[in-house]
Amino acid sequence: MAASALVSLSKKIIKPFSPTPFSERIYKLSFIDQFNSTQYCPLVFFYPKNKGNVVTPSIEPSDMCKVIENSLSKTLAAYYPFAGTLRDNVHVECNDIGADFYKARFDCPMSEIVKSPDRNVKEMVYPKGIPWNIVTSNRKLVTVQFNQFDCGGIALSTCVSHKIGDMCTISKFLQDWATIARDPNLKLCPQFIGSSIFPPTNEPVNEPPIQKCVTRRLVFSNHTLKSLLSEPSQVKNPTRVELLTALLYKCGMKANSSSLKPSILFQTVNLRSFIPLPDNTAGNFSSSLFVPTYNEEEMMLSRLVSQLRKEKEQLVANYKNCKGGQDLVSTTMRPFQEIRKLFKDMDFDMYRCSSLANYPLYDVDFGWGKPNKISIAEGVFRNVFLLYDNKTGDEVEASVCLDEESTMSAFLREMEQFLQFEISSEEIKMEARC
Repeated sequence: MAASALVSLSKKIIKPFSPTPFSERIYKLSFIDQFNSTQYCPLVFFYPKNKGNVVTPSIEPSDMCKVIENSLSKTLAAYYPFAGTLRDNVHVECNDIGADFYKARFDCPMSEIVKSPDRNVKEMVYPKGIPWNIVTSNRKLVTVQFNQFDCGGIALSTCVSHKIGDMCTISKFLQDWATIARDPNLKLCPQFIGSSIFPPTNEPVNEPPIQKCVTRRLVFSNHTLKSLLSEPSQVKNPTRVELLTALLYKCGMKANSSSLKPSILFQTVNLRSFIPLPDNTAGNFSSSLFVPTYNEEEMMLSRLVSQLRKEKEQLVANYKNCKGGQDLVSTTMRPFQEIRKLFKDMDFDMYRCSSLANYPLYDVDFGWGKPNKISIAEGVFRNVFLLYDNKTGDEVEASVCLDEESTMSAFLREMEQFLQFEISSEEIKMEARC
């Protein structure tokens, strides 16, 4: 299939609907923004053919595209740093340069892209060379591709730079964009206050090198996850994310080395509820819990789950006792400093887990219904786990990225042995031929 199915591809720039006021032309990054890479976070939303009904008639793909463009323009006016230019690791120039917008048409059903085992085919729904890549001087902070298929389905891919927002921000941006598509008169009110809470430092840009990796998507039912912890545990009612994160970390460690090397797990945590801040606070407000593992005895699933819970409870307590101001800055900076000290004292294998579970991504409705499927581009960093819900919320999908096929095979064997049954690969359910 591949490139022969791509019938046409065009590009334009979507600029903000209204100019950014002069007083807001310089957007200072917070020190948490500074710690984050400029790399794009790539998501794609698959929508089946719009059949319409009595209340909402069907919409032609060309009209859908126009709705997407117009609503993006209005959303960028509210999210004005997203339409700017990253000048250094201290500020964004809010110059209304806009977002890159690609429109592609494919002479094939949408299911051929979704089900293809070929990474290059799957990534055709994204602008070429953008997923997980870094923002360079000639690239916008936001890049979008509207994909139209001959079955009538559409796929909308979005790539937003991590430098200007964590997944909570990106999720809110997408929800607001979809809301404006349904109601153009709605007023959006994202708050860009990060640097007033966490003033910038002289932190250098942290750009992780892109690596050759192998990605597999695995599906776990909520029932399976709840039954995982047969060992005695100090954690009452562990969450799905705690259980699955611990399991993936355990199997990853065992697959990567015949003799255990000291390893460390980083789990991304949204700080908004701890500080506290409203959900519409845009930018990066996330940190990491970290669980070091030094020997095989510490690899017990119950211990890993307990450590994740313990670290989270300690984080909550730290913020609860925080007096604000410089104390808040010191409390938030502490994990970054502790991580650096750990890596200075010892060589660890590093594992990272980020969860999008419980984010309302399946509610991103531009006026023709909710997506049938949401996906993330295949990874480019080894030992990374990305978790997200399926459409009904009764399963969690895990995107597992390891260094090579032999490691992935060992990982899957460890997983199957632990679960005592064959784990399922991602199943794609699309309406009709889409």
